[in-house]
Amino acid sequence: MKLEKVVTRPRKGRWIFLFILGLAVAGVMATSYNFEVIRQVSLNEVPWTKITFGTFGFIAIIVSLILFFMRLLNEMKISQIQADFLDRISHELRTPLSTLTLVSDLLKGNSEVLSEEQKRLWNSHDLELTRLKTDVELLLQAARLREARLKVNMEEVDLMAWVKERWPSFLQLLGPNALLSLSVSSAPQKVLIDSSLFELILRNLLDNARKFSLGQPVVEMKISILPAPAFWGKKRWQVMVKDHGLGFSPSQEEELFRRFSRLEVATPELQTQSIPGTGLGLYLSASASKAMNLTLSGQSLGEGTGAEFKIVGHLK
Repeated sequence: MKLEKVVTRPRKGRWIFLFILGLAVAGVMATSYNFEVIRQVSLNEVPWTKITFGTFGFIAIIVSLILFFMRLLNEMKISQIQADFLDRISHELRTPLSTLTLVSDLLKGNSEVLSEEQKRLWNSHDLELTRLKTDVELLLQAARLREARLKVNMEEVDLMAWVKERWPSFLQLLGPNALLSLSVSSAPQKVLIDSSLFELILRNLLDNARKFSLGQPVVEMKISILPAPAFWGKKRWQVMVKDHGLGFSPSQEEELFRRFSRLEVATPELQTQSIPGTGLGLYLSASASKAMNLTLSGQSLGEGTGAEFKIVGHLK
């Protein structure tokens, strides 16, 4: 099985670092040449070779600066286009979705007039509508995050009770044939989280497990307490979501949480099977985790071995 990485945005950090490093080296060389030129001119010598190298050094710096700022402006323009798209499309979709949800609720209220087959079809429709609402909410949250409008309301919650309360909706998200298990080695009594953001993270991780599953989704969720990382540190709590799906190469870990970063998968059945999604789920999950002072990490042993995501926070 082959996984090909498709990233729509360039990795700017490394490119900018190399540019600044090269610029610094060129600047040091040009400056040293100029000092040498001044010294030799004071001795009534004309060092034409050094003057030429120094001139070319300054020209290279100026050209590099121009190219750098052109690239930076282009990146800013692309980023603004993406932000405008997220904001507009999310708001445009919310109105028809609200109408569909209202109609769905009205029909479910009259379910006694429906046959069993009609109920089954309507439940399937309701599940897909819920998934569509989740995708639209992802777009809206991404737009808010881009504009620094993501609100965080931290509160103490009983983690086990919180998970059990939302367990039916997690099962519905994975689909009727999915297997979702919960294991607890040692559960913390209270954790400090933003309830809506934490639910967003777990739903994104479960939705990814569904999308990248090989047939029937099989997902494990484990809650545990971790020892302190150092003598003076605090104990930590952890929620792990593990699937048995396609997995990914360890070299792709740093790409997981980038905005609009997605995978294209080739399987024996389909030469190019494009995994559905917006490329925003893990990006938003990582951003929401950071906003709550939690850490989110993902790892896989390789293609076809499944994936494991861990949310870690500190206990009081």
